Amino acid sequence: MAGEGLLVERDVVYSTVRGYWCSAPVGVKGTTAKLILQLLKKRPLELKMDIYKPEGDASGPRPLLLMMHGGSFFVGHKEEKGQAGWCEYFASLGYVAASIDYRLGYLATRKDVAAAEERALEDADAALQYLLGREDLHIDPDHIFAAGTSAGAILALRLAFRPAEGHPRIRAVANCWGSVHDLSVLELSRTAILSFQSPSDPIMPYECGYPFRTSGHGFWPPTQWFSKIMYGTKAVHDRAVALGLRAEHHPCPERGHRLHIDREGNFTPRFYEIRNSMAAFFGKESGQAN
Repeated sequence: MAGEGLLVERDVVYSTVRGYWCSAPVGVKGTTAKLILQLLKKRPLELKMDIYKPEGDASGPRPLLLMMHGGSFFVGHKEEKGQAGWCEYFASLGYVAASIDYRLGYLATRKDVAAAEERALEDADAALQYLLGREDLHIDPDHIFAAGTSAGAILALRLAFRPAEGHPRIRAVANCWGSVHDLSVLELSRTAILSFQSPSDPIMPYECGYPFRTSGHGFWPPTQWFSKIMYGTKAVHDRAVALGLRAEHHPCPERGHRLHIDREGNFTPRFYEIRNSMAAFFGKESGQAN
C-alpha cells in the first residue's frame, strides 16, 4: 500500500516476449556499457507493470490511465519517480493507473531504431489489453487515458492515433515533450491532447526537426542517420487545433527536457502543474471535472 486508500500491485507480468531488455534505471554508472553487451542477442523477457488502484470495492466503472516512461527507447523503468507519483495521484482520484515496462534497446541504425519503437508499441498495446481483460479492476473501456514523457509520450500518441478499427479508443492523451513522425496521423482519431514542452528542449524538437540535435551529447552520431524528422508538441498542437480536436498546450519557459524531475531526483513545481492539468483535462472527458 502506497498510502491510505491506495493499493499497488507490483511487478505484474502482462506479457512474455523476446528482446534485449525491458528495464534500465537512468543514471546508474556503467549501465550503458552493460546494455551495449546485451545487444549481441535477444532473450526471453517478462514484461511487467505496477498497477495503482483505489482500495475497496468499486462503486462503478473506473477510468484507466496508462503511463509510459521515457528514455529514448533505450533506458528507463516503470518505477521512475515521476510516473509513480502521477499514478499514485490518479489512483487517489478513483482511477486505475498502470506504469509499464516495455522492450528497450536497438542498434544505431535507422531500421533498428524504428523496430524498437514498433516493439514498444506492441508492448503498450499488450499492456492495455491485459488491463481491460482484468474484470476485477472494473475498468470503464469508454474512459481510457494515456500519458508519457519523451519516448513514453511518443508511445501514448501512437496508441491514441491509430486506426480506430480493432483498437480501444483513447479519450485523451498527456503528451509530455513527445512527438510524432507524421502529423497526418492526427486525422485517425478524435482524441483530446494535452501537451507540455520547453521551446528550447535540447532533446526533442519543439516544432519540427531531428531529436538530439542540440543536446550536447557528443557521442551521438548525426541523428538523421537513425531517425526520421519528428514533429514536437507545438506542431502537434497546431495541427490538432486545425482539425478541431480538443487541445491544450503549455509552453514551459525553462530550458530542459525532463521538466518534472530535477537533477537530484526531486519533483519540480512543473510536476505538480502537469499533474493538476492532467486531472482537469482528463476530468472533462470522464465527467469528473471540478
